Amino acid sequence: MDHLRNGIGNFKRRRLWSRRGWSPTLASVAVVMLCVLGLDAPAEANWLTKILREAGEAGGGAARHTGHGFDNLSGVARHLKVLPHDPKSLALAAHATPEGHWKFTNRNGDVFTAANPNEMARVVKSLAPEHAFDGNLKLYLSEDSVFARSEMIKDLPASSELYMVVSGRSYRLRADPAKAGGRGYLAEVKPNLSIRLGKRRLFDEALWHLKRPLSKSGIRVVSLEPGAAQTLSSVPRFETQSKAALIDRIDPWKLPAALSSIRGQTLVVTGRLEGEFFHFRPASGGERSLLIGDLKKAATEADVNLVVLEASDPLQPGGRNWFWQKVEVKGLDAALKRADFADFLDALGAHRQAMVVEAREGLSGRVSFNVKPVNTGVSAVLEQPMTDMLMSWTEQTFLEALGNVIASGLHADLRDKARQQELDRRIVPGIPSVLQFLYIAGLVLGIAGHAYVSQWWAWLWPKEERAEYSSALGYYAARTVRVVVMVLMFTPLVGIPAGLWIGLTSLFGQVWFIMTLPFRAVQWVWRQIVPVRV
Repeated sequence: MDHLRNGIGNFKRRRLWSRRGWSPTLASVAVVMLCVLGLDAPAEANWLTKILREAGEAGGGAARHTGHGFDNLSGVARHLKVLPHDPKSLALAAHATPEGHWKFTNRNGDVFTAANPNEMARVVKSLAPEHAFDGNLKLYLSEDSVFARSEMIKDLPASSELYMVVSGRSYRLRADPAKAGGRGYLAEVKPNLSIRLGKRRLFDEALWHLKRPLSKSGIRVVSLEPGAAQTLSSVPRFETQSKAALIDRIDPWKLPAALSSIRGQTLVVTGRLEGEFFHFRPASGGERSLLIGDLKKAATEADVNLVVLEASDPLQPGGRNWFWQKVEVKGLDAALKRADFADFLDALGAHRQAMVVEAREGLSGRVSFNVKPVNTGVSAVLEQPMTDMLMSWTEQTFLEALGNVIASGLHADLRDKARQQELDRRIVPGIPSVLQFLYIAGLVLGIAGHAYVSQWWAWLWPKEERAEYSSALGYYAARTVRVVVMVLMFTPLVGIPAGLWIGLTSLFGQVWFIMTLPFRAVQWVWRQIVPVRV
């Protein structure tokens, strides 16, 4: 040990410090470490993405949707060509212009402009004169027509089916029963799931989250039981036979602090939201409540997606009812096996009634989703057939007797699209993806330019000499440290400059070769004609 201590001490005196202070090697290592540690906080890790997102929002909707071009007539017209042919219907693309007119086009690219009701009545005859049309008229609208000039939709033929084209896919538009006068619309994503249209950015957020694949290993269903566990395991637990995820029982008062251990995952809780309070009923005792604001704040700080299954009876799953059967959330097991979030909601509703998703701005760059039945009023209940009402009441009474929790809606507080994509790109949690990609690129380019990197490294940190160390162990320890620092720190740091230098020298070499090629050709011909005199 004395030999090792002397060798390492000699190494420190000789390499890390000089008479002028820190050596360039130690300074570069310190700079890299400070950059990595300083950008580790989730609040600042995504600063570049946030700046780009805010710049896009400041530039308007056109700047954000330039990529797919479905905000104008030509973009929607391209979508008509990929639709299957239906002889019983006629499909036309439609776009509302800023001047207040409607432009229509068919598959062949013929355009017709309608500025008044009389011209609107001649749309079909003008664009499909040879078509003996007696079926449905399907109008595929541009995004701008729906989001920027939705008040003009009422001028379209009342009997037509409306669709909105977004990123190459069409979504059926229906009148929103929650808004009087037909001024609101719902975009149908699934047969029993629609999105309430509002701001275009929020619609994009909702659509992206609904299409996001579900990760079974990242969803944690918890049961709030006072006196239960005070922490959550970092990974979910599964049953050995069915491979189903087990429900985690946790003390509700310890839940906000425990979210830090499941960073990046999705937490699913069952309860009833009333204002700022979240009510739940444990297996024994009456209802208790938590402040939903505290839970959302903890979820934001821990980068956890929070999903609240709303139920009129907030009985917690996993316990036992008076039939001694396990309490479960109706449809939750089937929903967790679905491919994406839209299928999750569709299965959770168990096809009993259509659900609508409404997206809202959340706090700290997050987005909130409220999922409720489309019709919740008395008039909607009266419109249901009596047999369906009796079946629904019988099923609900029976399931409540068995202790099953019937989810009447859902509230989700999720990371927004930009933040989630940033987290998905990270290979190592806690380090921004930009730094990780720069590190990998620098490492690869540094290995490719190893000749230059070795020369620069030898100038900064010369090789050890065996005579300067009192023991072989100290000598080899110093060499190991030097190699590790070179590969893991110095090579990624100078790899990009080395790669650029190699590329530039190669490029200039090729340019010089091409420029001097005529002169060398003339020189070769001259040598063939005039013999060289010795």
